[in-house]
Amino acid sequence: MPLLEANLATVSQNYNVIALAHSDKDSTMTWISENLVGELEIGFSTPEMRDNLKIIGQPISLIIDTDGTILSREYGYVPNDL
Repeated sequence: MPLLEANLATVSQNYNVIALAHSDKDSTMTWISENLVGELEIGFSTPEMRDNLKIIGQPISLIIDTDGTILSREYGYVPNDL
């Protein structure tokens, strides 16, 4: 997430960016406050969302079109050539 946040201005020119956390809210919010500037929008996933998007691990980056179709699925580090 720090890399994504650092490149948010560039990435958000082409995409709406939301980071979804899949872990405990309190520990995640503590990590976010210690590691991020605060510009990245953070949400929390639900079990239904994880099942629907087939999220089996993290980190994962998805590019989803306006119809909800997954255009790209990347696990782990995503190069900064968006």
